[in-house]
Amino acid sequence: MKKTKNEAYIGKKGIYLYLVENKRLLLCAFLWGVPVAASFVLGWRLVDEGTVFGTGGSVSAYAASFLLFLLETAVLSVPAAAFAALIMRRPGMRKQEDEKTKISPRRMWLLYSLLIFLCWLPVFLAYYPSVFAYDAEGQLYQVIAHDYSTHHPLLHTLFLGAFFRLGGALGSYSAGMAVHSVAQMALMASAFGWALSYLYQKRIPRGARILLLLFYGLFPANSVLALSTTKDVLFSALVMLTTLCFYRMVCDRGMHAGRGEQTAYLVLTVLMLLFRNNAVYAFVVSAPVLYLGIRKWCKAAHIRYLRMTLLVIALFALCSFSLKVLTHAHSGSPREMLSVPLQQMARTRVAAEEELEPQMRLELEQYIPSEWVFAAYDPHLADPVKNRAVIHDDPKGLIETWIRLGLKHPAIYIDAFLDNSLGLWYVLDTSHAQVYGIGTESGFGYLSTDNRTMPAGCEIVEHSLIPGLRALMEKIVSDNAYSRLPVVWLFFAPAFYWWLLYLYLVTALYRKRYLQILPAVFPTAYFLTLLLSPTVLVRYMYPLMATIPVILPCLMTEEWDSGCENIQ
Repeated sequence: MKKTKNEAYIGKKGIYLYLVENKRLLLCAFLWGVPVAASFVLGWRLVDEGTVFGTGGSVSAYAASFLLFLLETAVLSVPAAAFAALIMRRPGMRKQEDEKTKISPRRMWLLYSLLIFLCWLPVFLAYYPSVFAYDAEGQLYQVIAHDYSTHHPLLHTLFLGAFFRLGGALGSYSAGMAVHSVAQMALMASAFGWALSYLYQKRIPRGARILLLLFYGLFPANSVLALSTTKDVLFSALVMLTTLCFYRMVCDRGMHAGRGEQTAYLVLTVLMLLFRNNAVYAFVVSAPVLYLGIRKWCKAAHIRYLRMTLLVIALFALCSFSLKVLTHAHSGSPREMLSVPLQQMARTRVAAEEELEPQMRLELEQYIPSEWVFAAYDPHLADPVKNRAVIHDDPKGLIETWIRLGLKHPAIYIDAFLDNSLGLWYVLDTSHAQVYGIGTESGFGYLSTDNRTMPAGCEIVEHSLIPGLRALMEKIVSDNAYSRLPVVWLFFAPAFYWWLLYLYLVTALYRKRYLQILPAVFPTAYFLTLLLSPTVLVRYMYPLMATIPVILPCLMTEEWDSGCENIQ
């Protein structure tokens, strides 16, 4: 039977739309797949050969290595892109019907928070009074000596010090740390509970919420870090809450949020900036991007966002200055910002010492002397070099030497940068879980659970109330037993959460939900700051581990009703 003109037109149009959509899907799938494949190839080379450029030194050897890199990446990008296409093309979750959302969000918040807290309670008893690790010793020394520094965020130092002083008043510093653990557990459980109640309000399917509840309640990184004295714990909760508040304010309300929501966003953002120094850099980078995005996709709201951003900056500057004045704190060392440059210079000395010109060797001797650099250099940890390098006498000369050395040895500089950040982008990396050592006796491994030494009379005494559970947890987070569990090990890999974030961005791009890209801008900017960190630790990536699982379900639903009328 002959088709009518209209039927033929519709048929051709359908084929055209199908091809266009699949072309878009193909492009977006490879936009995710190619970088993932490249990360595997580069990671394999660094681990197996110690360089991403091949072992040969000639031009032809470099060219062959580069061509092989392209071939390996092309081959691996096909399955990676296929996975991305499956996720992006897969029908979204259908939102829960309103019938079963009769419980008030506040009650659900309380319920989720209580369940998470109860899940963590046995771990608290196992590690009683707390996981007194990471920078706790250094921060409390500041409290004891009343000699504060901005090296660690002052607000967290004062927060930790308040419980330490409480312990002194109670006659037991260990009791003070126990109260700290309970208080921090309550705060973290409340934050995660609010996130789940937000998904409940958005009618995200019950199954997704249950999985996320199990992740927050039972995943060892969450339960152990909830007791830890590191600043990254509360900072991670603040990143998650700020991201969700921004999502709700922009994606759900189109920047037409009430005063309560705007105030909550302002307070949470300022606190977030006060709890982590590199969060300020991420905020400065992300704010212009968010302004431009809101201006393009939510045109009536960009002035409102600009006002809020300027207010955040003003409040943060005021609070930061006030804390510094009140504590008489001195500024921290700039060494942290030089972690990567010093690593690059040290690696060049170690790898190409004989090739260096005598004058260059003399210049390097001023900053990283040969008497210790060959023994101190660790490709995955900048601390040994950073802490001993001489930089205060001539910082300008250091930077000039770094530039000249890099121009002559760019390949070594690239290898040094990639090795130092390996765990952030290479899923199979294991160095992040043993950078300070490994084993139950030392308390080092995937997480640090060692009990830091305090001055006489101020000790924090460990007294496990469930030693069997502690032994089990130590096998996981200190002996790294998780790495032997198929599939499960993937959830422990810091890089996994970066690639999930990147998948979120690409999926939003493919589905043309451009406004939903904006909540992921700050986490992405924060991740970029980690590339310049002295090493890769799980606690550094914890903000992404806490945040990404919450915003992913928001993107994976079928329904999408933007709060912005001008969305394009």
